[in-house]
Amino acid sequence: MRLFSFVASCLLPAHILTAQTAHPVDHSEISDRVLAVIENQFSAFRNESATLAQTATDLCDGGARDPVLDALEATWLAWAPLDAYQFGPIEQQAAALTVNFFPDKKNFTGRALYQHLKRPEAEQGDPAVVASSSAALQGLPAIERLLFEDLPTCPSLVGITGNLAHISQSLYDGWFAADGWADLVRGAGPDNPVYLSGGEFTKQALTAIDFSILRLNDHRLGRPLGTYARAFPKRAEAWRSGLTNQIMIAQLEGIIVLIDHGFAEAISEPARVEAVKTLKELQARIDAIGAPLAVAVEDPLMRVRIEGIMSKLDYLKTHVDEEFSPNLGVQSGFSAGDGD
Repeated sequence: MRLFSFVASCLLPAHILTAQTAHPVDHSEISDRVLAVIENQFSAFRNESATLAQTATDLCDGGARDPVLDALEATWLAWAPLDAYQFGPIEQQAAALTVNFFPDKKNFTGRALYQHLKRPEAEQGDPAVVASSSAALQGLPAIERLLFEDLPTCPSLVGITGNLAHISQSLYDGWFAADGWADLVRGAGPDNPVYLSGGEFTKQALTAIDFSILRLNDHRLGRPLGTYARAFPKRAEAWRSGLTNQIMIAQLEGIIVLIDHGFAEAISEPARVEAVKTLKELQARIDAIGAPLAVAVEDPLMRVRIEGIMSKLDYLKTHVDEEFSPNLGVQSGFSAGDGD
């Protein structure tokens, strides 16, 4: 009977769940605040991607390598919070794959890159050629490999970073240009093709937090951790560049901003404070692991620290599900993290 009640509640429309809350929820205000957060995040990714493309061009014209490495780090960290929004323009443009083909269980990135390097140089450096190629060729992992493996870096670096800059601009426009996804959100109502009520976008934003937590736990930590019998250090995201830990911290920062400045006072202060406190503790714990994740998963003491982080993430998800949903009048829905 309890299972039936739970399933039935998950199927209720957002406006019915809203009516069950102890206080009225202004979903239009929540939408405006969340959109402001998302706009800042997509803008940062667009700007950092443009810088990465420019520094790549400079490198291939005889410039220095360090600015490209700095720009790659900044771009990857700017993408980390956006990984949670696997709906709207990211879903429409398949950007979750083109920007960051992760996890890559079958080395699609390596195979696509090696095929690309067989092309004439003019094609290697052409963003349009990259855009028409495998999704695994188009994003951050391919750029990382060009910079950290024994491969010819130029002119492929120019083509791939140039295409990534186009993707980042297209994502921003898909959200915030005239008649973009943000306008769909603001126009929620019975005639809206996506959002029949304002509560549906609130639910989507809450689901994004749930997905982000699952993504951290299952993919970014769980896959490389493996078991005590066998760890898988090369399953860690961005292990070649050593950015794994910073990416996780940046992803957690994105959740903090979404809670503090997106949901804001729509969440009760005790629930919000506890969530942000837990997120900051998680950031501190990741920073204190003692080594990049790819190294840490093979050290017994550091593995214990990683397992502690994963347990804390479980607590965070439970807290968000139990405390945020009643405040917002919605339940987290199915996400890209559900299923296999």
